[in-house]
Amino acid sequence: MVDLRTLAAAVLGVALGLLFVASPETVVRIQVAGRLPDDRYGRYGEDGASAGEADAGTDAGNAFPTRWRRLVQVVGVAFLLGGLYFAWTLV
Repeated sequence: MVDLRTLAAAVLGVALGLLFVASPETVVRIQVAGRLPDDRYGRYGEDGASAGEADAGTDAGNAFPTRWRRLVQVVGVAFLLGGLYFAWTLV
């Protein structure tokens, strides 16, 4: 008989791993839940860079540093491998 907790761990690990790898920006956006502290620039009421430039360390069309996305993707790979391990132990 299949252990329900191991099955739940396998499904959750694979699902979270796929989410973290496929969409790291979503995960970071959920974790910070709002604006980042380092994007407070410009005058009151303006939304965006005062000179129209992107922040240092970010991609042109993205508000998050590349290292944050890579970290989330690495954690996603760890979740995915853990979920696959638990799925393998069920067989």
